[in-house]
Amino acid sequence: MTPSSDRIPVLIVAGFLGAGKTTFIRELIPRLIPGPRAPYVILNDFLNAAIDSFTLKGLGAEIKGLAAGCVCCDDSGSLIDAILRVPLAIRPLIIIEANGTTDPYRLIETLTLTAALRDVVGPILQVTIINESRWGKRWLPGDKYTERAQARTASAILTNRSDTASDRQKQRLRDDLLELNPRAPRLDADSFIDLLLRETASETLPTPDTRDPIPHAHHHVAVHLVPPLMSEEGLRQWLQSLPRDILRVKGLARISENEMCYFNRTDDPFEAPRIIKVRAQEGMEPAAVFIGPGLNEQSLFASLSAPPTKPAAFKLF
Repeated sequence: MTPSSDRIPVLIVAGFLGAGKTTFIRELIPRLIPGPRAPYVILNDFLNAAIDSFTLKGLGAEIKGLAAGCVCCDDSGSLIDAILRVPLAIRPLIIIEANGTTDPYRLIETLTLTAALRDVVGPILQVTIINESRWGKRWLPGDKYTERAQARTASAILTNRSDTASDRQKQRLRDDLLELNPRAPRLDADSFIDLLLRETASETLPTPDTRDPIPHAHHHVAVHLVPPLMSEEGLRQWLQSLPRDILRVKGLARISENEMCYFNRTDDPFEAPRIIKVRAQEGMEPAAVFIGPGLNEQSLFASLSAPPTKPAAFKLF
């Protein structure tokens, strides 16, 4: 049996679609680099984890994308295999970014009950990121259960978008968190990262509470399309025109021969689409992933069907 000190600590980063998980990890990685353990990020996302993987490149961490199904149920095998391949020599801290509809109970069960991982996985912590202005406003019952489950199992809770939340909404969140998970401290990102840098973090923060699991089923579908060449303003207008029952759209769009844009948009009416212009690199391909209930692929394709004019002698690389 492997001594507990040699097993790999795991941090699960949970939160509903568009809560800000990847943004938090982008902030977390540089702070961990000088620390006692090397961050090793496993990204799970619908259809195209490569999009988020590119946004984290160059920060100094190993990034492994799992672009199939959900690691809490239909694709747990890929997660197990990815963990078994993590090199122990780098003294890793595994950071799992679960997709936004992940059931944390099933994910934690996979980590703790899989025989092949018993001598590999060490202490598990879960930080849940909550969009304060959207808390409790999910209109599908399954989404409400998932959002509450992600809060209930957390070791620590981080909130954002507080500037767009009403006083009533903030009080509702405080009351719900007190009921769901009074053990988990509500921290800002800096305070949580400071705790994580200590070897005693797993003793300071509570372990995820996996009692009272919820019924879990995926009510959403994901659609993958290739966006045409478009201007940055055209990309912004297209994102703003999409209906709000699309809970999340993100991807990469080409705006010129040498430039691309990362983009994402949530169903939060107070949040503008986020667009980041980057220089095109080899391996970066245009892609858009849509997540929501009952998406119509033909309608989504039609929204992209007016192709802009390509520049003369256009080359990919």
